[in-house]
Amino acid sequence: MYYFAKLLILLIVTSILSFGCSASKLNVIGSERIIEKSGDKPGWVKKIPKESDDYYFFRGFKTSALSLEDGLTDARSNAIRQVLEMIQSQGLVDYKKARVETGLAETREDVGSVTEDGLKILSKTVASGVKELESYTEKVERFTPQGVRYYYNVYTLVRYPQSEFEKAVALAASQQNAEMRMQNNEQAQKVLEELDKGLPTY
Repeated sequence: MYYFAKLLILLIVTSILSFGCSASKLNVIGSERIIEKSGDKPGWVKKIPKESDDYYFFRGFKTSALSLEDGLTDARSNAIRQVLEMIQSQGLVDYKKARVETGLAETREDVGSVTEDGLKILSKTVASGVKELESYTEKVERFTPQGVRYYYNVYTLVRYPQSEFEKAVALAASQQNAEMRMQNNEQAQKVLEELDKGLPTY
């Protein structure tokens, strides 16, 4: 009997010590844990789907958002920014190609300056073409010097039609061409006219 009583006391003490160690680890400043999830973490959070014949896919994200609403807004903005970067990258390639084909010198700064303005026009058409497909959220409990704080990690998957890219480039070329006519920039206009060739009319 004495043996079993001693064994029971030992188990209780061990359990208390174990719980105390776990609690102390959790309460370390900077430690955090996920306390809520919107569901199972989808595969696209780690690996973005490959583009299809019709769409590009992008994963926007925001970590440590102060509210779920802010996190969702910032994650979408992050995705849109990635779309813009894709369009800008391709737009620069197309612009440089047109400049070479028109025989314009690489050193002409007045011609190169048109690129930034054209890409600003491109960006205006992007947001309307972005469609949000799915979101995944996590609520995080974090221990800080000021006490326990709660944050949100938000991920959103969006798609962007490849046809919208062509529309954006066509619109940018058309508007920028009109602006260059007003400025009488013949060199830049030649490049824009070359960019406009072969683009769809909407």
